[in-house]
Amino acid sequence: MSKLPTTIDYKGYKIPTGTSQKDEAERRKIISAFYKKWFGENTEKRVKNVHLDQFIFVNNSSRKETQQHGGKSYKSTMTVLCLSYVLKHAVKTGYSPPKPNRSQRNFEKMLIMECVVPELRPYVNVAKLTVGIYKVSKDKVQYCLTAK
Repeated sequence: MSKLPTTIDYKGYKIPTGTSQKDEAERRKIISAFYKKWFGENTEKRVKNVHLDQFIFVNNSSRKETQQHGGKSYKSTMTVLCLSYVLKHAVKTGYSPPKPNRSQRNFEKMLIMECVVPELRPYVNVAKLTVGIYKVSKDKVQYCLTAK
């Protein structure tokens, strides 16, 4: 098996593959820059999921949660860069109750979804998308996106 390079060039970003705090911090910066660009290109801040036949919204809390968790590994960072594809093509695999913390308190339940992103192979087999369902409006919002 060949050795993993120290960075992977993907979609115009040099993603560090290491596990140091510096590498994680760099990946969080990449995710933040990506979301800024994504928000600029997607002014409605939503993508229609073909399996749910409903929109999944993306907001600033989506960015914060994904930045925190997606920055932990290069695989998850690569997955985040495929946000629109995953939002559109993810398939529901189940539900979980929201955790009793500040970031999930407005959700009635968490929808767990998965998606195979062909262009991420051989690095990532499956993307995991967590979607919060708001208690009042029932809107679905991306909560977190990582590699599974």
